[in-house]
Amino acid sequence: MKQVDFYLISNRINDAKYKLASRLANKLQRLKQSCLIVTDNTEATTELDRVMWSFSDSSFLAHDLTSESKPLSSIQIGDHNSITARVLEREHDVLINLSSDIPIFNHNFSRIAEIVEADDDAKASARTRYKSYQGQGFELKMHNIEL
Repeated sequence: MKQVDFYLISNRINDAKYKLASRLANKLQRLKQSCLIVTDNTEATTELDRVMWSFSDSSFLAHDLTSESKPLSSIQIGDHNSITARVLEREHDVLINLSSDIPIFNHNFSRIAEIVEADDDAKASARTRYKSYQGQGFELKMHNIEL
C-alpha cells in the first residue's frame, strides 16, 4: 500500500522545511535509498540547495539538481516544472514534497513525505493534501517534529 508521512514541524525556525528535508534525505542516503525533493519554484530549490551544501558544520549533503543530465547522487532536487520523464525514470524510493500542492506525478512513488511548517497557511494547505491522499486510498501517518 502506498504511504504518505506528514511531518509537522512544531517550532518556527529559519529554513525549517529545508532543514527537515535535508535530514530526511540524509537518513535515506544512509539507508541506501534515493529520493526526489520537489519545491514550488526555482527560488525555493535554490534555497534548499544552499541549505544542503551547508548541512552540518563538518559536512554537506551531496545532491543533484533535476536539470543535471547525469546525476551522481541518490538525492535529486527541483521544482515542479523541472521534473521530466527522464527524472522519473530514475525510480526514486521516496518523494519529499516541499511544495504547496500534490505533485501530479505522485503515483510514481510508493512512499511520500509531506513536510509541513508551523504557520497557519502551511497547515491549511497540508489539510487539503491530506484529504486528497485519503481519498486516493493512501495509508497516512503523522509525525510531530521539533527542530
